[in-house]
Amino acid sequence: MKSWPNLTGLDWSPDSKGLYCGSVSSQRRTLLYVDLKGNATVLSQYKAAGIGDDIWGVPSPDGRYLAILGTASDSNVWMLEGF
Repeated sequence: MKSWPNLTGLDWSPDSKGLYCGSVSSQRRTLLYVDLKGNATVLSQYKAAGIGDDIWGVPSPDGRYLAILGTASDSNVWMLEGF
């Protein structure tokens, strides 16, 4: 399997032939399907917005649907003096 950093949310596929997992790097969040031979397929990917963002997928029992959790956060800080 290609080097995917910081794997998150490992969930078996309903047919037990692979795993759904997330990969979190400083640049992007990637949802992967990884078969039992280690071959990874990118299912979804987005640019990282901040620290603590996560991504993972949970398949339905019949394998027809995939619930995807992807979080992104962004914030700004303003200081007003002499207001």
